[in-house]
Formats: sequence, structure tokens, C-alpha cells
Amino acid sequence: MGAPTRLYLTGADGMLGTALAAALAADPVTGGWDVHGVSVKDFDIADAAAVGRSIGEFRPDVVVHTAAHAVVDDCERDPALALRVNIAGVRNVADACWRTGSRLVHISSDYVFDGAAPPDGGYRETDLPSPLSVYGLTKLAGERICGLLGDRALSVRTSWLFGGADERVDVVLAALRLAAAGEPAALVADQYSLPTYTGDLARALVFLLTRPEPVAGTVHVANAGTASWYDVGLAMRELRPDMPEPKPLTMAECGFVGGRPRDSSLSTERLAALGLTLPHWRDALERFCARH
Repeated sequence: MGAPTRLYLTGADGMLGTALAAALAADPVTGGWDVHGVSVKDFDIADAAAVGRSIGEFRPDVVVHTAAHAVVDDCERDPALALRVNIAGVRNVADACWRTGSRLVHISSDYVFDGAAPPDGGYRETDLPSPLSVYGLTKLAGERICGLLGDRALSVRTSWLFGGADERVDVVLAALRLAAAGEPAALVADQYSLPTYTGDLARALVFLLTRPEPVAGTVHVANAGTASWYDVGLAMRELRPDMPEPKPLTMAECGFVGGRPRDSSLSTERLAALGLTLPHWRDALERFCARH
């Protein structure tokens, strides 16, 4: 089967869903696709009947499942909700894809790794996951469910997203809003990964969706360059010298609920082998800050 023409998008009003809808509309290949976006305002993703009915009526070629409960501490405090959204939700979407013959692209996370001793070059798709949090566990479970569709499924692991409108899950946006109020951001200085701009991730998803042969299995997609959020804050101040200097925090000082990987940097070698390398996070940060 070639590239899809009917795409069903969950989490369409979220940080990634919004960016993906814009990228699909802007790309000359996908601009004419029939895209149907849904969000929590339409139905509860844990409602199997509602999910099955909605996907069954649209009969997509591919479903991109971005809907998730991604506030890590909230997942730890309310694991039942995390399981409803991040596991039951994926199960319902995957089941509907099985019945309609649709491909499934599932968005996962670097938090499936424990970050204790990442290999040189970052975690590869074949490295053994070992999540430390309820959030990480539920994302890994979602991957396993997705994998039951075999070569009709792709799990895209990404990391440390920024570029949206919700400062609860967007450290860069939160820092910009604090700066506008003249307040310094307190940012973690001893945890590392690959900060990733949703606009770049969205364009990478368009790339993956338009390959002549469907991409299956797992692929890591992230901007280049390992950093802490404190490193990102310092780079923001280089772009905007009037910003207050960020304050470094240790993970121990943050009062996180549940575990966090110390360094969950991902290797993007498979993506590069497919023909795409994303820009450095500093380049992405400059483009995002120019919009705010």
C-alpha cells in the first residue's frame, strides 16, 4: 500500500496534534489528504464503542494517535486515569485499526528508558526499555499494544516536546511567560535528553507517512543535541538578553512524584537511514522563540 489519503488524528487540539494538522495542510504531498481530527471534546478515548464507531465511520488509511495523558506527576498521582488514557485508549484505537485495516502510528516517549546508563550515541530502538514512572510504563504498554498490529503499526518515540500552548507540559513556553512577567525560570540542570520542537516532529511524521514503503516497528524522532532544560534556558537568554537568568535546580530539589530518567537521550540513526535528520535543538528553539 502506498501513502495514505485518509488520515484520522487523535488529540487533534493538543500540542503535537495541532502542529501535525498544520504540517499536513502545508505539505504539497499531504495538502490534499482527507484529515479527520478528534479530541476529548468529541469523546472519551477510553470509550471503546465511541472510538470504534468514529474510526469505523471514517475508515481511514492511517490513524495517528497523539492523544495521551502526558503530565508525568499527574500520572503518578492518578495511575487509574493514566491507564485509561494511555493504555485503554491505545487498545481501543488499535482494535478499531484492526477491524478497519488501517495503519496505526502511535506516539511514545523517551521515558520508556530508565536513563541510568545510556549507550554512546543514545538509546536505540532495539535497547531494552525500563521505565521508572507510571507515565513511562503506560507509554511502553501502548507500544506493546500497537505492536500487535505487526507491520501495520509504527511507534514513534520522541522526547521533551516544546512548541505548544500548554505550559504544564511545555517548559520553554512556561519560561517565556515567566520572563514576560520579569520572573526567572527555575530549570532542572542535571537531567538530560533531546529537546524537540513539535513543528519539527510534525514534519518528520509527514516524512514517515509519505514513504513509498510504509515504515513499521519503532523509530526515534527528535531534534539533535543532548541538553538539560537549564541549558535550554541559558540558550533562550542568549536569544533574549533581557530575560532574567534562569536558576539551576537539581532533580532532587524539584519534588518530582515518581522516577525520572537521568539521561534518556535517543539515537536517531534509524530516522537518518530512512533519509531524514532533524536540526539541532538550538535552531529549533530560535525558530520557536521568534514566534513569541
